[in-house]
Amino acid sequence: MNQTKKRMVLRFPAGTVNEPVTYTLIKEYDVLINILNADITHGKEGHLLIEMIGLEGNVADAMAYLESKHVEISPVVKTILFNEAACIHCGACSSVCFPGALEMDPSTRRLLFFPEKCVACELCIKACPLQLFELNFGVN
Repeated sequence: MNQTKKRMVLRFPAGTVNEPVTYTLIKEYDVLINILNADITHGKEGHLLIEMIGLEGNVADAMAYLESKHVEISPVVKTILFNEAACIHCGACSSVCFPGALEMDPSTRRLLFFPEKCVACELCIKACPLQLFELNFGVN
């Protein structure tokens, strides 16, 4: 069986927020969960942007489990919009980019952007003094 990686937004109903859903996904379904963004408030619905990695069958079973818990699943199409033309190459964004999607070229002292490495953490948006980054989420 092949390994697969899926990014999705999970919307939890209020009654599910306090359940160990991500723990169950990891322990019972043998999938890796990378939480990229979270907005969970006690007593209200929650939203998680996650990346799920595992064998295709395990991921399918994990998604069936989520549906049984009435968690809405929306696959994510993520893009980061970067106004490179206005960039002054200060490096503020690269200093917070832990996956290495933004790096300073030591020979040219210019910012390099590798969108395939981006995990949508939004730290570059907060770090950029000129506000040149915009995260655009869409769902399929």
